Amino acid sequence: MLNLDARTLLIVESFVLFLMGGLMLLAALQGRRDRTLLWMSGALLIGGAGFVISIARGVPGWRDPVIMVSNMLLITGHACVWAGLRVYVGRAARGRVLLAGAAVWFMLCLWPWFMASDAARLLVFSLLSIGYLVAAGRALWPERREDAGSVLPLLIVLAAHGLFYFYRVVAAVRVPGMSWLLWPDFTVTILEGILFSISLSFGVLILVRAREERRYRHAALHDALTRLPNRRALFEQGAEALARARRESRDMTLLMCDLDWFKRINDERGHDAGDRVLALFADVLRARVRAGDLCARIGGEEFVVLAPNLGPLSALDLADRIRRGLAERASRTTGRLSVSIGIACASVDGHDLDRLLACADRALYEAKASGRDCVRQSAGRVPALAARPRAAGAASSSVEA
Repeated sequence: MLNLDARTLLIVESFVLFLMGGLMLLAALQGRRDRTLLWMSGALLIGGAGFVISIARGVPGWRDPVIMVSNMLLITGHACVWAGLRVYVGRAARGRVLLAGAAVWFMLCLWPWFMASDAARLLVFSLLSIGYLVAAGRALWPERREDAGSVLPLLIVLAAHGLFYFYRVVAAVRVPGMSWLLWPDFTVTILEGILFSISLSFGVLILVRAREERRYRHAALHDALTRLPNRRALFEQGAEALARARRESRDMTLLMCDLDWFKRINDERGHDAGDRVLALFADVLRARVRAGDLCARIGGEEFVVLAPNLGPLSALDLADRIRRGLAERASRTTGRLSVSIGIACASVDGHDLDRLLACADRALYEAKASGRDCVRQSAGRVPALAARPRAAGAASSSVEA
């Protein structure tokens, strides 16, 4: 490849950019038409078009128009990378910023001195590209906290490409009379561009795929109506929390909450009203529990709160706050609404999730038998098999209370 002429190298880079852009476009059009992939495919295809046009630079009389148009496209390609990553983080791609680089290049190309100076054009092109790369990196940087494994490799790709352009800036400043076709080596420039386009494509695909996997996992572990963790999440996260509490000799409290007269609400007001009641109680739980507590909807109108470092007395206080919080919210919206709560503590009932659920369930039965709208605490003498059968995380709001 080192012995290939400039025309052949430009054809190779154009082919690679079109190939990667086309594959990215196919990936973007599958499923939900991911906008990040659409922007990245646009970046690659626009860059490929820029290199195709640059092939005609040697045609007599075409030099200046080719320099103007091809570099405008290449700069816009870098701008599309920035736009794609802004879209990825949920921000809008600003049209004026997107086209600003190409507009600056166009205006400078109207200046004869600028068109006659290879070093000036190389300097401006590199600085504009670096600007978009830095902006793209800044947009993506905060996402490293959520998914460092996917974000950091792409940041490294952007940084490496930006450093290469910075090297070209230094060369343009320090080497008098330099030409892009002579130094830095044209072959190295083309090779770096090919490596960047391939690395960018794989990096973005990995980034988007990781986000989709997080979304699917979140959907699998959360109730769609209340947005709380579901039964599966409770057993996955709760078992780990209880094992950790047992190793560290810490207490753990489980609250089983059941909305009173829920079937009557469904029958008299309809399932939409029942759904609103479930969402209302989920909001009450989020407002009343602590930051580290796990709230889950485990089926129908049944909810569980798993609270670490909470003893029997504090658990009674938390349960009463939840009960009073629901009464306050319900009086302003749906009318009279109450909840019965059963409590089980690991210090009394053991650090086993199934047993805690059984003990809290038995205490909940006692609260229901005592007239509802009250709290009862387990005495720690209930075997795990005493638990009544439960729905496996059903999303329906029509289960009788």
